This record gives sequence, C-alpha cells and structure tokens, in this order.
Amino acid sequence: MKISEIRGAYYEATGKVSDIVRQLGLAGIGVIWILRSGTGNGVIKFPPSLICPLGLFVLILASDLLQYTYKSLLWGMLNWFLWRKHHDDEKDVVVSGKWNLPALVLFWLKTALTLIAYVLLFRFIYRQF
Repeated sequence: MKISEIRGAYYEATGKVSDIVRQLGLAGIGVIWILRSGTGNGVIKFPPSLICPLGLFVLILASDLLQYTYKSLLWGMLNWFLWRKHHDDEKDVVVSGKWNLPALVLFWLKTALTLIAYVLLFRFIYRQF
C-alpha cells in the first residue's frame, strides 16, 4: 500500500466523520428542542440537565465551521502565496504539518464533544424512564 493511499483513506475517513458529527450536532439540537418544556405563554424552557448538551451541540457546530473556515483560509492563502512566488502550478513545494494543527485540534475537539454531548443526552433520556 502506498503512503498516498493511506493518506487518501485518512482524508476520506475524516471527511466522513465531519459529515456525521455535523448531522449529529443538528440532530442533538433537534432532540433537545423536542424535549423542551414550555409554559404555554411563549416562554421556552429547557430542563437544566439539557442546557449543557445543548451548549455542546452548538459548540460542535461552531468548531466545525471554524475548522473548515481555517482550512479554507490556510490553503487559499498558501496557494496564492506559493503561486505568486513560483508561477508554476506543478512546482513541488514543502508545507509544514504545523499549519494543519489548528484544524486537527478542532476536528478532534468536535468529535470528542459529540460523544460527550450524546452521553449527557442519553443520561437525561434514561433518567426520564
């Protein structure tokens, strides 16, 4: 197996995990919205034990947005800078892996937060029975 194939499999897997995390974040907010309690006078109240998972789901979506915004800015700026420097799309260049570290941190953060948020949500649902 070539290193490029391993890298391709990694990119495919992390892209799929990001898609799933995004969907789970939205679904978690939806489930909490369904479980909210209202007073009938237009006031929306959430049980206190759902506030933390709700905040985590919002943080998950914010982390997802930040991750992809950072990556877009990073690779766009590197492309612009390196093209202006070399004026050759086929030029081999070396880019430090350190540039991708914030995106990796955000990826693993949103993945871990998804697991934590769902554990808290399932705990709440379990206690209701």
